[in-house]
Amino acid sequence: MTEIVAEISGNHGGSLENACRLIAEAKKAGADSVKFQCFEPERLAWKRDSNPYIRELAGGKSLFDLYRKTHTPKTWFKALSECAYRHDLPWFSSVFDPADVAFLETMGCPRYKISAFEMLDGDLINAVVATGKPIVMSVRSTATATVLLASEYGESSGVMFGHSDHSEHGHLANGLMIERHIRLPDVETPDTKFSSTPDEFRDYVKRIRGLKR
Repeated sequence: MTEIVAEISGNHGGSLENACRLIAEAKKAGADSVKFQCFEPERLAWKRDSNPYIRELAGGKSLFDLYRKTHTPKTWFKALSECAYRHDLPWFSSVFDPADVAFLETMGCPRYKISAFEMLDGDLINAVVATGKPIVMSVRSTATATVLLASEYGESSGVMFGHSDHSEHGHLANGLMIERHIRLPDVETPDTKFSSTPDEFRDYVKRIRGLKR
């Protein structure tokens, strides 16, 4: 069965309470797991500032300002993981620097996501591999803004493929993993345009499940 991941990202709008609301809504909408993002805004902005494609996606805005608005503080992760467990939702996180991996290991993070922009970052990849945990790797983008994922679960379980859906209205796709941003209707964030409200996410889940019948 397709694993449908609710991406929390920066849609909490800087509020831990909102982040926990998103987890609860993800569960009610039928998500199988939730994903967070772990990074330090200044470090990530410095790392990506030389990439013209990322600057274009940011629309000329300061990367530091953008990442500061979408930042999930490390001090939240204990509460976030506990909230996910209360709602019986497995969680994992994107990482962007070996320091993120080291921190999340103290939180017992069960698997890691590496974005397409970091897919050639050897230090980051080696840090994740060293944990022995499963890896979800974004490997390329398509014209529909959907990112193809390769999810590695060790030699015994091989590789599975899916999509990280960043389209405006939700792109129906087959795959063993589908990732989609979820947002609160009353919270506007930089990720709003490519995110679904709980009702939209619930409909999205039903449509994805329908493809598998």
